[in-house]
Amino acid sequence: MTAFFPGCTPHQTGRLAVTGGHELYWERCGNPDGLPLVFLHGGPGSGISAKFRRMFDPDRFDLILFDQRGAGQSTPHLALENNTTADLVADIEALRTHLDLPAWMVFGPSWGSTLALVYAQAHPDRVRALIVEAVFTARAEEHDWWHSAAGAPRFFPDAFATFIEPVPPTLRQSPRAIAAWYLEAMRDEIAAGLPDLAGLDDPDTPLVGLRRSAVYRWTEYEDRLSYLDNPPDAVRTALAPRGRDFIAAHSLIEAHYFSHGCFLDEGEIFAKAERLSDIPMGILHSRYDMICPPRSAFDLAAACPHADFRLVAVNGHGMTEATQNELNDLMACIAARLS
Repeated sequence: MTAFFPGCTPHQTGRLAVTGGHELYWERCGNPDGLPLVFLHGGPGSGISAKFRRMFDPDRFDLILFDQRGAGQSTPHLALENNTTADLVADIEALRTHLDLPAWMVFGPSWGSTLALVYAQAHPDRVRALIVEAVFTARAEEHDWWHSAAGAPRFFPDAFATFIEPVPPTLRQSPRAIAAWYLEAMRDEIAAGLPDLAGLDDPDTPLVGLRRSAVYRWTEYEDRLSYLDNPPDAVRTALAPRGRDFIAAHSLIEAHYFSHGCFLDEGEIFAKAERLSDIPMGILHSRYDMICPPRSAFDLAAACPHADFRLVAVNGHGMTEATQNELNDLMACIAARLS
């Protein structure tokens, strides 16, 4: 029996105009009388998908999901203007107000954990509970780990070699410079209409052809590292149905945020950790997460000793049955405290 819940269809959807000319797509599913729970997707730029609705008990939770600026069905698609962490935090609060909810539970995986932590620190009185998974706190060491030869590439040298190949050698020593180079390459590619991804849906398209695309290389590298074993052909098969728009938004917006240090001061989340002390809190992380090393989760647990910290022994960054089993128990324990 799967640990994930059956799929559910949104019973309410809408669009919310926010600042800077952006408009957010949002949806609501589960129990309208349940505990309000907002889901903050990762990336940045990944958008929401039906699989996220299966992570939470539809009888217990009133689940709200939305696409962050520039991602998914939010518009304008791929827009980087007025797209910062502060803008996203303001959007979360605008959506809560729009839905007329006094407070809600907040859940975020990966980049969503960063956003959840920053939002909770800005609006602690609006957060009934905070649950973060695959913790990322946007410190320099976390950025360096992913794109530095001394970090994750030691475990995935083949994947990193493919990723770094088009980057000029003079830029390869700086993770932020790597992100900035990719960002500019992606802008040019998107302006040209993503020509190298025209054959994404065709299984006969050579992988080397797809890899001429900077947006493909960026997302491929992340997906290679996200699971204990995810070879290039498996990544390609999984990306094909998600489509060019998903790959472009995920890669472009992520590179935009990473090239700017996620628009956060170094160590900002830990400097404000005391603001979380009165919020029921859960932390879930996997031992072999190669995107977000577990040290960050341990550091967060030390800074927030009141949190319920769960470590999945054998899992990578991606959500699997192993993480879902632990999440189900964690969510049930926290929900029971709120009932």
